[in-house]
Amino acid sequence: MTDVFTLTIDGKETIVDLLRFGRIALVYQSLDETQTGYWDKETRAWVPLDSSYRSSIRQGLRIARKQAAPDLIRLPLPAAANAGGAS
Repeated sequence: MTDVFTLTIDGKETIVDLLRFGRIALVYQSLDETQTGYWDKETRAWVPLDSSYRSSIRQGLRIARKQAAPDLIRLPLPAAANAGGAS
């Protein structure tokens, strides 16, 4: 799913595309594609990502809009917590 929202990034209102990957990740990319980030559930804040994720998020937005065929993309995901299983 993709939506357009206004976020405050570095104290400045920025129009962004939000892309939700189910319950796994919520990411944003500014309309000019210069800023990319994700929602950190633990800190409850938007966290900027380095430019290495920019093309992956752009591709995810294109897939969500049905402008590109489904494909694997790289996401900023938190490390999995040990679920109490054997080490």
